[in-house]
Amino acid sequence: MKKGALVRKEKIQAEYKKLMLQAAEKVILRRGYAATTMDEVAREAEFSKATLYKYFKNKGDLLLEIIIQYIEEIRARVAGIQHSALEPEKKLKEMILAVMEIQGRKENISRMFLQDKNLRIFVHRLFTPSKEDENRSFQHALKIFTSKRDQILEAGCQVIKEGIDKGQFVKARPETIIKFVEAMIEGLLHIRFWEDGRLSPEEETEQMFAFLMGGISRRPLPKGEK
Repeated sequence: MKKGALVRKEKIQAEYKKLMLQAAEKVILRRGYAATTMDEVAREAEFSKATLYKYFKNKGDLLLEIIIQYIEEIRARVAGIQHSALEPEKKLKEMILAVMEIQGRKENISRMFLQDKNLRIFVHRLFTPSKEDENRSFQHALKIFTSKRDQILEAGCQVIKEGIDKGQFVKARPETIIKFVEAMIEGLLHIRFWEDGRLSPEEETEQMFAFLMGGISRRPLPKGEK
């Protein structure tokens, strides 16, 4: 096959996969993960079931791909920010904003995991795999997921180190700082589902960053000030 034809074929396949994954998200949201079938996903995507099976063996493979694409988008954005010419403070703020923006666009995915017990169990396996997890596709996806997540955290650590070296951040273990930054983001993403009024990703980032940089301790004022 000629190079041009191969490129076109790859583009078509990528578009097919994208449509299938979008359809899977809709069906899982509507029916729940346990009740979702490959037949329904194929109908939603307007493909034959045979075509769907050429790309994904089962609904578990579909879900794994949804998760991996989600975390890859975050990894790519964070990596770009890390290697930019911005100052460390600005890099960290932009990283937080990137996660908030992507999560806002992918909110249906997060809602799926909050609402569906079967999905929560599935994701729990990603973070705490057991020796019983012998499925090859799951193990392969787990490696990809773990690698991408590690790259995101490492990019954050490098920005923190850069900021420490420049005197912009306190001297502390970058891994510890990033752990708390991650916890703040995940906590906010979770509680936003239960809030009536919602701020934009930019507004949430501004508040979170101001809190992160200032902390909650009340520093003593200089003599004579109130």
